[in-house]
Amino acid sequence: MPELNLVEASLEDLQNALSLGSLTSVDLTARYLRRISTYDCRTVALNAIPVLNKNIFEEAARSDDHRASGEPVRPLEGIPFTIKDSFKAKGMTAAAGSPAFKDLVANEDAFIVKTIRDAGAVLVGRTNMPAVACGGMQRGIYGRAENPYNPDYLAAAFASGSSNGSAASTAASFAAFGLGAETVSSGRSPASNNGLVAYTPSRSFLSVRGNWPLYPTCDVPVPHTRSIKDLLALLDVIAVKDPIEKGEFWREQKKISSFKSLSGLRIVVPEMFIGGPAPEGARQVETSPAVVELWNQARQDLEALGAEIVLVPDFPPMTAYENDDLLPEGCPRRPKDWNAMERGALIAHAWNDFLKDFNDSTIPDLFAVDPFNIYPDSLRTEPELRHFETANAIQYHKLTDYLRNTTFFGVDGIEQAVKALEGMRKVLLEDWLKGLGCDCVAFPAAGDVGPANADWNFEGSDLAWKNGTYYSNGNRAMRHLGIPSVSVPMGLMSDKKVPVNLTFAGRAYDDVKLLQWANAYEAKTQHRIPPPYTPALESDIIPLSNTKRQVNFPRPQLMVEKFEVTSKDDGTSLGVTLQGKVAIASPMTGPPELDMTIDAFPIPSDKISIKELPKTGDGEAQFSFTVNTIATKPVERRGLDKTWVPVVRDMTMAIVLARAAPDGRPTGWLGLK
Repeated sequence: MPELNLVEASLEDLQNALSLGSLTSVDLTARYLRRISTYDCRTVALNAIPVLNKNIFEEAARSDDHRASGEPVRPLEGIPFTIKDSFKAKGMTAAAGSPAFKDLVANEDAFIVKTIRDAGAVLVGRTNMPAVACGGMQRGIYGRAENPYNPDYLAAAFASGSSNGSAASTAASFAAFGLGAETVSSGRSPASNNGLVAYTPSRSFLSVRGNWPLYPTCDVPVPHTRSIKDLLALLDVIAVKDPIEKGEFWREQKKISSFKSLSGLRIVVPEMFIGGPAPEGARQVETSPAVVELWNQARQDLEALGAEIVLVPDFPPMTAYENDDLLPEGCPRRPKDWNAMERGALIAHAWNDFLKDFNDSTIPDLFAVDPFNIYPDSLRTEPELRHFETANAIQYHKLTDYLRNTTFFGVDGIEQAVKALEGMRKVLLEDWLKGLGCDCVAFPAAGDVGPANADWNFEGSDLAWKNGTYYSNGNRAMRHLGIPSVSVPMGLMSDKKVPVNLTFAGRAYDDVKLLQWANAYEAKTQHRIPPPYTPALESDIIPLSNTKRQVNFPRPQLMVEKFEVTSKDDGTSLGVTLQGKVAIASPMTGPPELDMTIDAFPIPSDKISIKELPKTGDGEAQFSFTVNTIATKPVERRGLDKTWVPVVRDMTMAIVLARAAPDGRPTGWLGLK
C-alpha cells in the first residue's frame, strides 16, 4: 500500500490523503501535534510554537464535518497552519512577543488569517518572535525559536529575523505552512536559514490588516512554504482584495502563476554580495566562502536554464539608500529627519490604531500601556548593545506625545517621505535595471549565518552583526523601497550545514514574473533538504487507502473532565491522570476506540480503563475512561532560556482521540499543563 510521510508533505499530498479518507483533519492535526511535542517541546526543543490553539481539534472537526456533508471541499480544507504571534486570531492572545501585550486577546482574525480559515485551514498556534517584531533573534516573552538544521547557529538573522518561529516550525513540518511577516528582512532571513520559500510582495499585494504594524511603510505578510508549488496554492487563496483599507499604506493585487524556463532572461548579480569588494562609499558585505560556493552552483543552474548573468559591482538600492552621498542627481530624497519620523510619530499612530481595533477595555489604546514594558531593557543583552544602532532606536516613552501633537497622515514631511520612497525605487532599481537591459536582480539571501550564542558571547555577537549576516542582503532598503522578492533554497553551506537561499528581486508589481522565475529555478534544482534534527516519527507515516469508510460512522462526543499533573518524589517524573466520558449516537453501541498520547508517547490500550455507563437521555451509549501514567518532567529552563510566561515547550501535552469504531471519524482533545 502506498504511504505518505508527513515530513515535507505538500498541500497537494495532504489534500489527496484527506480526500481519499486515509485520515481526517483531526487525525492529521494530532500527528502534527505529536511532532510538536517531540521536537518543539522535547529533544531539540525548538520552541517555535510557544502558544497552541486550544480549540484546534474543534476547528479540525468542523472541517471533517464539512467534508463529510458533501459540500464542496474548500481549497485548504483541513490543512493545519501556523501564524506569527504578530497576527490577530480571534480568541487568542496577540502579544507580538511583548510583555506589555501578553494578556491582549484578539476580537477578530487578521484579514489574511480569516481568509485562510475561511478556506478550511486549521490554526495550530502562534509562532515565536521578539518583542513587537523589533529585531530578529532577540528573545521575547516566549524566548526564541532554534534552528532545526544546526542548533549551533541562529534560526534567522540576529538584527532582523522576527519570523523565526514561523520558519523553524514550517521547516520542521510542524504544520503545512506558516504565515510570517517582514519589516526589514524578518520573513526572508528565517526562510533562508531554514531552507524555505519566502515571498515578500509588492506593496499591498497581500493584506497586512490585523498584523502588528512595526513600521507601516514597510510591513508585509510573508508566507513560508516548503516549495513554490505550495506557495502558489496558498497565494490562490490569500491574494485577494481586502475590502477594508485600514492598516494598508498601499493597495493592489494580481493573479499568480508559475513558469518553467529562464530562456532569454537577463539577471543582474551585484558582485558585492558574492565576495566582491564594496563600491566606494558603501559598507563591505562579508560573504562566507561556503556561500560563494553555493552561488557558483546557482549560477551554473541559472545559465543551464537559459538565463544570462550580468555581473556588476554595486546594488544601488541598498548602497545609495544607506548613504545619501551615493544618490544620483535628480533622485528623490527622504526628509532629513526620516528616521525620527518613522520610528516616532508614524509608529505611534499605527500602534495606537492597532490597539484601538481590539476593543479591549484593559488596553483601549497606547495611552494605557506602560511604555517601558513594550520592549524592556532587560530583553537586550550586553553583546547586542555593543552593536545596537542607536539611530534605529524607538523612544517608547515618547510615543504618546506624538499622538497628542500629530495625526497619522498629518505628520510633517510624510508626503515628501512617501513620494521619496517610491521615487527612489524607480531611480535606484527600476531605471538601473533598464539601463543594464536586465529583467531582475539575484543574489545570495545572506553572506553568512550567525552563531546561536550571539546574544551572550561577544565573539559570537561580532560574527552575527557582520554586514551580510545581521540582516538579509539588501538590508533595510528592500522593504522601505517596496522591492518585491522571492527567496528559494540554494543548498546547505558545506561547513555549517545550514541552508542559504537565492533571492530574486525586481521591479514593483513584477511579482508574478519573480514567482515564475523562482519556480523555474526551484523546479530544476530541488535544493531543499529536510532538517536532520526533526526526522520522521512512526506516526508520520500514513498508509494511503482509497476508502471513505470513516465518514459513515458518527463522530462521538468527547468530554475530558480531569487532567491532572503532579510531581513525583524522584524529582524527574510526573504523575498524569486523565478522566472523561465518551457519548456515541445509535446505532453504535460498542465501546469507543481511544487513542491517547502524553508528550507524544502513546498510552497502551490495556492501560486505558473504559467502563460502560447508563445511556444518556437521548439514548446515546456512554462510557467513562481513566488513565494513570508517568511522564518525564520538562527541563527546568534557566538564564536566557527561561521565558517570561509559560510556553508549550515547558508543559505536559496530552492528546485524546475518540472514535465510535476503528474506522470512525474521530473527535479530539488537547490538554496542556
